[in-house]
Amino acid sequence: MSNKLHELLAVEQERKNKANQALGEAKKTFTKNDPYFDGMVKHYVSLEENSDEIPDETKEMVTTVKKKLEDAMEFIIAGIDANVSKEETNSADVAKAELTIGNKKFGTFSATSLLALESNINRLKDLYNAIPTLDQTRKWEFDNKTNVYRTPEEVKFRTVKRPKVIVKYEATKEHPAQTELLNLDFQVGKYETVYTSGKVTSSQKSDMIARIDELLEAVKVARSKANSAEVKNTKVGKDIFEFIHKGILK
Repeated sequence: MSNKLHELLAVEQERKNKANQALGEAKKTFTKNDPYFDGMVKHYVSLEENSDEIPDETKEMVTTVKKKLEDAMEFIIAGIDANVSKEETNSADVAKAELTIGNKKFGTFSATSLLALESNINRLKDLYNAIPTLDQTRKWEFDNKTNVYRTPEEVKFRTVKRPKVIVKYEATKEHPAQTELLNLDFQVGKYETVYTSGKVTSSQKSDMIARIDELLEAVKVARSKANSAEVKNTKVGKDIFEFIHKGILK
């Protein structure tokens, strides 16, 4: 971070632009590229000798919610820090309030800094609302080795239709056997499929958004406290007009 205000002002807009770009790109991925977060491996097992060989099907996961957020965080953090640093520098001698949630202390900020923080946090909430969640119709387990979710192996059988003669009535001395040719389903193999996903659970998403809401509420409380300082009445308006009008308007 720059040490002089003029140095900070020179880079602030660029950092804000990069933060906005990172926010927009991450949200677009969350909302428009849902398949990026899912993977799959389908393996075929034959149940008969000399049967058809069917190759495995795979779908690689492109990214995860965690990775996408981490990629964007660097730019978003730089943008927030530059924005709040400018506000704090410009309001160094004004009333401030401490931003706290429980035992967590974030620091002491001016009302204008807290207003800037609130705006940034609201944009974060918009991003987190767009996070995709796991398909609730499947059972998911977190794999600590790969840091993604996966399903237990799902098995579906492959069948083929084959003709088979069914004896409806056995032959007797008086009558020949009565038969019927039917096309029946025979199990010839099975598909073993494991699904993987880099999404988060619905409860994880809800918990993160709840924390953002808690943070927004704390910012509003702190901003209210910062704005409760005694007003320092300053009268300069009349002097300004007297300077502008002196000797011109009578």
